Formats: sequence, structure tokens, C-alpha cells
Amino acid sequence: MKKRIDQFAHFEEMLEPDDFLVFAAAPQIGTHIDHYGMPQWPSCVEAALRRLRGEDAEFLHKWGDLMQRIGPAPDRVTADIDAAGRILLESPWELGADVLEWFAWNPVLSRPDIPA
Repeated sequence: MKKRIDQFAHFEEMLEPDDFLVFAAAPQIGTHIDHYGMPQWPSCVEAALRRLRGEDAEFLHKWGDLMQRIGPAPDRVTADIDAAGRILLESPWELGADVLEWFAWNPVLSRPDIPA
């Protein structure tokens, strides 16, 4: 681990800031296809809407305890789940930092094809 950290620090010193960011991010490029703007994002949002409505019993069985510890969905989401879904699809930043933080800690937005 120390060798990896030292190597990373070495490249941070040797490269221009923009080049270093590309170097640091390169191993992850193409691996997260389920984030906003990526191909699987719409299916993640649809899965989240089903889960928020209580329609995914398998997911709730696996993750229900964690979701309870994180706390209930923000009012901005539960007031109109369909509207929240449209915002998640098109411009999630409009939901606000507190709502996005809840989604970040909650597995509700995970891909639907991940086995429980």
C-alpha cells in the first residue's frame, strides 16, 4: 500500500494538475456505467422509484435495515415520487444537496440487476 501511495504522490508532483487528474481517474473510466449521464442511469432511477413505492420486496428484504438506519426519504422525494424521478433523470442537482446526500448513502439507486 505504501508503495502505491508513494507512486501516486510521485505522479502528482511530476504532472501538471489536469494531467494528474486524468492519470488518477483513468482506471475508473468506463467502470461506473450506472451514474448520472451514463447508460444504466435510467434503469437505476426506475428501480429507485419502485423501491421507494415498496414494490421491490427482494430489495427491501436485503437493504431495509440499512435504509431504516439512514432514515426516511426526504419530503422533497416522497411528496411526488414521479416528479423526483424525472428530476433525477434530467437534472439531479435540482433536488438539492440534502436530498442528494440521502441518495448517496442509500442503496435505493443501485442497479436493478445486482442480485440481492
